[in-house]
Amino acid sequence: MEDYKKIITELIQKQMSMVGPSVALSIVQKVPAVKVADNGEVLEVNGDPKVALESVANAYIAFSGEISRMILKSVMGKMGM
Repeated sequence: MEDYKKIITELIQKQMSMVGPSVALSIVQKVPAVKVADNGEVLEVNGDPKVALESVANAYIAFSGEISRMILKSVMGKMGM
């Protein structure tokens, strides 16, 4: 369990450095399988830790996919497409 906490914490903290702490935390706080401190450290994992890791990763993937879509729309809009 501790290994999963460390891995999830590292994932969250890397996201915090990329998209900013408030955005990264707001995304992970929607994942019911984990409880996270303001510094990104995982305090608690509920249920299967592997499922928790997958849930956190999927939440960030879904977010980054949305960002990619928004960037693409912006670029295409500037090009008149």
